[in-house]
Amino acid sequence: MSKYSILPQVRENFKIDSLINGKQNIGTLSKEEAQSLQAELFTYRYGSCETGLALTIYAAFNSEKRIVDCKIEVFGESELIAVASIAALIAKNKTPEEILQLKEKGLEYFLRENPNKPALPKQLRYITNIMIDALHLMAHTYLGNTIVEGKVIDPLTGATERFIKESIKRFDIQTVEDLKDFTRAGYFGTSHLHSGFSNALEDILQETRKEIEASESKAKVVSDKPFKELSLEEKRAAIEAIIEENIRQMLVMDGGDMEILDIKENGEDTDVYIRYLGACNGCASASTGTLFAIEGILKQKLDKNIRVIPL
Repeated sequence: MSKYSILPQVRENFKIDSLINGKQNIGTLSKEEAQSLQAELFTYRYGSCETGLALTIYAAFNSEKRIVDCKIEVFGESELIAVASIAALIAKNKTPEEILQLKEKGLEYFLRENPNKPALPKQLRYITNIMIDALHLMAHTYLGNTIVEGKVIDPLTGATERFIKESIKRFDIQTVEDLKDFTRAGYFGTSHLHSGFSNALEDILQETRKEIEASESKAKVVSDKPFKELSLEEKRAAIEAIIEENIRQMLVMDGGDMEILDIKENGEDTDVYIRYLGACNGCASASTGTLFAIEGILKQKLDKNIRVIPL
């Protein structure tokens, strides 16, 4: 365990225990192993041992730019082994662009033993946050995209201005205490925070909250009217928002996706015509379990008379 550990309460998630003990997808890949898969090895390093958390992602990309194998070398909390095991599994068969669509919420959900109970206590969610951040940066680097990290705000943990801002947006963070939990920035005291910020975390939090509020104000396209009173355009926006927030990430994690083709009024019903993409196209559960889940969430969140029809 690292010198910058944040000790959890007694762990009750046996799925995480199994992943820690199994260490599947944990370790390294060699160039020779990648070549045997007719792929090219790409290596990305994130964090450092000095900050208490370090990752090295080994991804074998084939000629179609898909990851055919992935392993992750880790240094940090024991829970990091479990998170990396699932992250490497999820990364397989995905392109860099698809990696960039992955979200922390989906990764955390895959770690759950009970769908209704978070896999990790709040003070350890920084692990899944950092893992998604590492996967995104790996994909950006592979694609040749330039990422501006900004200043290192907390040298003890290596938390940068970019990472802190993205974390605030990722978790809709409202307080400095939550910000510390989800990023580790300032968790071990504030005396080491960047000298250029008198109240570094509070300043960044308030600045980012203003950006979020401005963005939400511009993006708000659905009124507060009941769903039945919305125009077709407004209904589509509302349905898209629910899919993005509650459904799409589960499909993306399994290598699939969906798109709305059309929305039609049919008496009291609103028919939503969709098309499955990627791994969801042709999947056995696409017309049963997956379909029922999508329709059920839309009924629960918006209106009981919504019907989802795959084409």
